[in-house]
Amino acid sequence: MKNNKKKDNNTKKDKALNPRKERDDKSYFAVSRKRRKKNLMIIIPAVIVLFAIMAYLVNNYSGHLVPSREFGKLGSEHVHATFAVKINGQKLDFSQPQYQVRSQYIHVEHNDGNTMHRHATGVPVEEFFKSVGMNVTNNCFTLENKTSYCSNGNSNLEFYVNGNKTDSIANYVIKDDDRILIVYGNKNQMETEQDLDALRLTEIKK
Repeated sequence: MKNNKKKDNNTKKDKALNPRKERDDKSYFAVSRKRRKKNLMIIIPAVIVLFAIMAYLVNNYSGHLVPSREFGKLGSEHVHATFAVKINGQKLDFSQPQYQVRSQYIHVEHNDGNTMHRHATGVPVEEFFKSVGMNVTNNCFTLENKTSYCSNGNSNLEFYVNGNKTDSIANYVIKDDDRILIVYGNKNQMETEQDLDALRLTEIKK
């Protein structure tokens, strides 16, 4: 019993003699915890931002560099055609940087938004629009902001290839010197003829 009391007294005495050491130990662990917490507050948001950037790049670029389905070998053809898309009287401007060379297989380039270049066999028109975040079907044209313009009886989606009206353009494979018009709206024949005339005068850049 005496020995136990003596040990207890020694332990209390050691603690009493080293209050600074005890405070230093607590302070060290407290600082370490704060440092780890601070690091986590920096690392976690950084990781989230990194994943967000990767998701954006995958979503907006990876699909545009390769076709969404199998076509001919890249470079198996090099064909040029002029085209125009008009929505309610407004021509879409494909000369903007975000539309330039978004697919190796079919694209616009050199800050030109009028000439479509096809660099492989069997690549349809819809592949170009998919590459720039748009879509075209027989009845609807969808912009990159997901706004769709669909035939409804009053305003209609129409397609013309070399001045001739066609029911579908999505699967059409452009030929050299083709002139393609996609037009949506409540238009009369005279307005359509004016659009076709403007397209005939558009230079096809090769």
